[in-house]
Amino acid sequence: MLDKQHGTIKLLSEFSGDGRMLNSGYHWQSKLLDTNTKNRHQLIFRPAPFSHQPAVYKKGKGPKGKRRKYGGGTRNIDEKKYNPKFSYDITLTILENNKIVGTHKANLSMDRIDMIRQEYINHYDIKRYGRGENGNIPIPKRNEISSIPDKPEKLAGNPLTESQYKLIINDGMLDLAKKISMAYTNNLNKLKSEDSFYDLKMNKLNIPDNKLWVTSGWRNPERNEWYSNAVNGIHQRGGAVDLIIMAPANSRQSSIGYWVLWNALEEKKADINAYWQLESNGRPMTTREFKQDIEPANGIPDAFDKADHLHANVKY
Repeated sequence: MLDKQHGTIKLLSEFSGDGRMLNSGYHWQSKLLDTNTKNRHQLIFRPAPFSHQPAVYKKGKGPKGKRRKYGGGTRNIDEKKYNPKFSYDITLTILENNKIVGTHKANLSMDRIDMIRQEYINHYDIKRYGRGENGNIPIPKRNEISSIPDKPEKLAGNPLTESQYKLIINDGMLDLAKKISMAYTNNLNKLKSEDSFYDLKMNKLNIPDNKLWVTSGWRNPERNEWYSNAVNGIHQRGGAVDLIIMAPANSRQSSIGYWVLWNALEEKKADINAYWQLESNGRPMTTREFKQDIEPANGIPDAFDKADHLHANVKY
């Protein structure tokens, strides 16, 4: 049968879905295996799914200015309730002429990779924040989830994930971060040596020695739901990275830093081969803001005055 979450699977026996709650958990009884079924030693079963709790997550601050109590998954909340790690105790009974001739028992338990994949399954059909169509985030295969790679020494900042799983999906974000970091450093050194960087009023700018800092990489769906407005955010695919200029927010030092960074990326556009945008509180800077200087009137375009980070993602 066709399964929209996992592709094509073959069901030899199917659970009824009408489970009973026992002290030890749920209990399902499968149908008897068809006598014409081949490969009877390979039993694929599909029990009724656990529900995603709550059905719709909420994001942002509550009435007292604090983060809502749910929406963070395993990063900020009790994973036993919101993304339960569950296991199956399986009993296979072999019948011959309606008599039991053999019984086999086994336990199948989720590992961390299973739990990550379960988050994607849980979020597959959720219309989040009441906007538009379903997110339909791709569900990763097991071999797409790996240990967290080490960052190069010159690539400063946080680990490439905030997840507590100690695993990661890296679909090009590490390579992208390295390219951006190298482009920024090279442009910074070039401008400092040439001493020829000017604002909109053609005043020469002194180039501060700002460091570039990685703030975010891969996010598991529940972390992304708590943190981001992007329903189909590429951070969940391991193909996006956020970086900041290490300088006081909205300062002249910070503004010049983002301007240097932006010029570096524009000059190396063909080599980097990605998408990027400056953002402020999740809002992308507009084309107009790259050309105007309204407030403060300091000779630097508004886009760089307002920016609090750079978002970049690979092309899909």
